[in-house]
Amino acid sequence: MAKLNTNGNVYTIVYAAVMVIIVAFLLAFVASALKETQDKNVALDTKKQILASLNIRDCEDADAKYNEVITSGELDSPTLTATVDGQEKLIVKVKGAGLWGGIWGWVSINKDGKTVFGTFFNHESETAGLGARIKDDQSFQDAFQNKQIFDADGNVALSVLKKGKEGNLGQEFIVEAVTGATLTSNGVNDMIQAGLKQHADVIKAFAGGDAADAEAIPEVDEYEKIETIDKPVEPKVEEMED
Repeated sequence: MAKLNTNGNVYTIVYAAVMVIIVAFLLAFVASALKETQDKNVALDTKKQILASLNIRDCEDADAKYNEVITSGELDSPTLTATVDGQEKLIVKVKGAGLWGGIWGWVSINKDGKTVFGTFFNHESETAGLGARIKDDQSFQDAFQNKQIFDADGNVALSVLKKGKEGNLGQEFIVEAVTGATLTSNGVNDMIQAGLKQHADVIKAFAGGDAADAEAIPEVDEYEKIETIDKPVEPKVEEMED
């Protein structure tokens, strides 16, 4: 019987192919086994973010609290409704692009349909200590509370602007941009205005008492995924304060 030549090309190729198949099978098995747990963790994190937009943070049981306050809408819905301390709120999902990647969040609106109740923002890969502060700095998110959304003509006027760039816009509409993160702040401004404009009719219907209209919003491609943006964002310049 011929001795197996372990130094030959055929042996090397066959051995490598077998190992690739085995490793691929193991990875697929592990991914499949963990998928349910991963999906639950993603859902729980999303619930915590939505609760944060309602100024509910660090609760011990986020699942229970979410089920308690959310009155309509699913996790992947562009809008949801909630009741906090007996007051109805409308939550609008917003999505955009920061400096280095996708940014997203939720804007909770008071029953008057005119003022912000709370916000929460998140990001893929903004610069730590600069653009990442849209998530990490609660004071930035809290600054949106009680800000006016619409101007006298019914247009979305809520804005994130650098100090000195306000123009004729009143302070009731303005949240100050994150220092040293001009481009990320511009991205937050753009996504808020686009998202609120997209659902302006829903907001006004909610204020008028027609909560059913606020729930029955067709999903659109722009809001299908909140974890990532649809295509990579090419870095332009390093973030720095102007």
